[in-house]
Amino acid sequence: MAANRNKCTSFYLDTLERMSNDFFNTEGDDHHQGLARTHKLSDGSIYFFLSHSELDEGDQGSVSQYRYSGPSDHDHILETAPLTVAPLEQLLEIDEQHPSDIAFLPDVNDLDAGYLLVAEEFDNRRVTIYRWEPFHDLAVQGHVFQGFPSTLPGDPGRGGPNFLFIDRVGDCYHLGIASDHWGWGELLRAKEAALFPKCEQGSMNVSAFKPEGMFPFPVTGRPSQTKLIRDGEGNWYLLAFRSDPWHDPRGTDYVDVYGVEFSPFAISYLLLSVHVFFKPGKTGFASTGTHHVEDSGRLLLSSSYRWSEDEGPGASSFVSRVDECPSS
Repeated sequence: MAANRNKCTSFYLDTLERMSNDFFNTEGDDHHQGLARTHKLSDGSIYFFLSHSELDEGDQGSVSQYRYSGPSDHDHILETAPLTVAPLEQLLEIDEQHPSDIAFLPDVNDLDAGYLLVAEEFDNRRVTIYRWEPFHDLAVQGHVFQGFPSTLPGDPGRGGPNFLFIDRVGDCYHLGIASDHWGWGELLRAKEAALFPKCEQGSMNVSAFKPEGMFPFPVTGRPSQTKLIRDGEGNWYLLAFRSDPWHDPRGTDYVDVYGVEFSPFAISYLLLSVHVFFKPGKTGFASTGTHHVEDSGRLLLSSSYRWSEDEGPGASSFVSRVDECPSS
């Protein structure tokens, strides 16, 4: 991955002007916070999801979805000139100023559908799970509450979950909800048969997630997002996508790698940090960072701008560039 900087490709999300950092820097605290994507659907399209925080009093954060229908190499987007613009399919304002980490979980039977998980950090301190399918709005499937403290010392109201990760291990789905405000998280498990009792689209039973206990969360450096991954030998790791400085869109980007065990669940100390390269510009892990693994095993890493920029081709105007780098 680190050696493949020349294979990194780009496209645009057709974001809104109100997601920009304006000339007077009045929107600087507002920013894109989380990025997620689907697998390649049967019609060749790929959907991307973006969480955006709005921190002025009375403002609402949002979750938005975009349909990329440009060329691709299997699941990896390919670059065009000018860059392909993925149109906005839905902007969902939510009752939460700071939606943080997000993750996409495909539905059963390789269907063109799935679920978007959103960590709501400041106001609700929960994870909301949305049901999704192409050309439809996101719909709430359920909520997961995990009991983080209601206040953070010295900063009341901002101590909720800001990281999440989910994957299937054996016949169980493991959902981790964590906060680096406190340095710990909670693991929830759900048997596959209980989580998807009908084995059909949209049938997730959110109440099947049962708390399994708390775990230390040793992730440091203020990454943008964290995700689980399994290597070819069956070993599990947690990837943390971090920039140095953590808030600088032009900072140096790293993937921090932590070991993961499931019986009992534990995250190891930091194993290694790998310097990765996106294309020149303002994409990077100070803004967002996510991954996708193709059926072939190829790893894709993606990141976006921190704000919308007035640089889109044609009538697209304010856009946010996404860079995606393949492992081979």
